[in-house]
Amino acid sequence: MAELEDAIGVPVLHRQPKGLEVTQVGRRLLPLAEETLRLRLRIETEVGVNQTLRGTFRIGVTELIALTWLTGFIKRLQMQHPGLMLEPVVDAGLNLFQALESNKIDLAIMPGIYWGKQYTCVKVAQVEDLWMASPSLKIPKRALKPEEFANYPVLEQSTGAAKNKFYEAWLAQHGFRFNKVFATNSTTVLKELTISGFGISQLALDFVRTDIEKGLLRIVRSDPMPPPMVYSAVYHSDNFSPAMERIVLLAVETCDFSRRTHGA
Repeated sequence: MAELEDAIGVPVLHRQPKGLEVTQVGRRLLPLAEETLRLRLRIETEVGVNQTLRGTFRIGVTELIALTWLTGFIKRLQMQHPGLMLEPVVDAGLNLFQALESNKIDLAIMPGIYWGKQYTCVKVAQVEDLWMASPSLKIPKRALKPEEFANYPVLEQSTGAAKNKFYEAWLAQHGFRFNKVFATNSTTVLKELTISGFGISQLALDFVRTDIEKGLLRIVRSDPMPPPMVYSAVYHSDNFSPAMERIVLLAVETCDFSRRTHGA
């Protein structure tokens, strides 16, 4: 610390009889010190190819992840790092974030690109989340205007879904109106209700591509179309470790929303 103060020419700590107190300059340098520590840990991860990674990590994922690539992700992690154990928690995105805030989980993978300056967000993937409906609804094949959605029943995920938060501002900006809304907290139920003709819903294209090919669902075009939904791995910035780094990188490598659990 003395060497640092000599180098920059100003004190970083006040040395008081009652103990040390960080100066204003020290407080300004603290974020850089934290960034330096994270960089050093990343360097150790890169060069320590033979390093054994161990520990148990509580990871929160949405139902869509659990239905698609979660199993394959866990299998690959166990093969590459037998000392790392995952305890998956499946829940709605906002519930996962609350669990992350209260330190009930170590990592959450969910829709969203920013969750606060104290959290690190790493983009895992982006998903084409498009309007879908059963062909039996006879919805026009032209692009619907935002206000026209009020003419059809709309199915959506319940309060607590990070997906709702992700699209909230976009829907309001373009004036989408939904008069008849049915909500469910299950992606599987949402898809089945859509196939059964209960209304229009927004579903991940890769997840329902097979249903589209079978003629059970069709894409409902809108003007404008929904932007891609970004999934991020989110964790406390001060919780970085080589093991966390590897888990996140493997999630990026493994992510595939077109897979089903039994085939992962």
